[in-house]
Amino acid sequence: MNMAQEFSALFSIHGLVTLFVLSVLELVLGVDNIIFISLVIVKLPEDKRLSARIVGLTLALVMRIAMLFAIVWASRITNTIFSISSFNVSVRDILFFLGGSYLLWNTFNELKEHVQGKQHKREVDAKPALYRNVILQIVLVDMLFSFDSIFTAIGLIQNFVIMAAAVTCGMIFMIWVSGKTSEFINRHPTIKTLALCFIMMVGIFLVAGAFHYSIPKGYFYSALGFALIVELLNMRMRSQKS
Repeated sequence: MNMAQEFSALFSIHGLVTLFVLSVLELVLGVDNIIFISLVIVKLPEDKRLSARIVGLTLALVMRIAMLFAIVWASRITNTIFSISSFNVSVRDILFFLGGSYLLWNTFNELKEHVQGKQHKREVDAKPALYRNVILQIVLVDMLFSFDSIFTAIGLIQNFVIMAAAVTCGMIFMIWVSGKTSEFINRHPTIKTLALCFIMMVGIFLVAGAFHYSIPKGYFYSALGFALIVELLNMRMRSQKS
């Protein structure tokens, strides 16, 4: 893993575009986590809530980047471990297949609930909580629900520096505008629908990569940009009618 080369790629046009796309997807995917964290933190005394949020989310960010590094490292192991007929299978192929299948299945279920108008609720213990228990809940929940964003990042690019920067930017921005972000997405649910559909496309990219079939990423960015422009125009039309 050449960190210097990957860091320099961050400032290329492709790197900056990918950083922006991943940061936005991190933001959309993280809204549910912010809502959950708000429900957990409210159980603490008011003077401890800010520090619990900062400590919990900082530890969650460190754990997420560590998970990202481990999965990126594993995805670069291309040595053949077994063969099926003339098809060679590596750790990378298995990881891509499992990650892509996870994205497709998980995102399909979330998209179905979203379209049907069902609200996905996570259980939160209503008993008084200790400070360390709240922080532990924040870290564990973030780890559990970070696999979709990690596999989405790997499906778009294999640059660890860009992925880590996107995870960091997404979480910082999400914390900064958590209330407004949740309100905006609730007011414009089609934004989340659009994001979920494109994450399913990333799942298809990963599964295709597992079978050694490469889909040009330009198709993804072109479709994403076009759909986003159409949705922004629709939002403007709806706001003018209301």
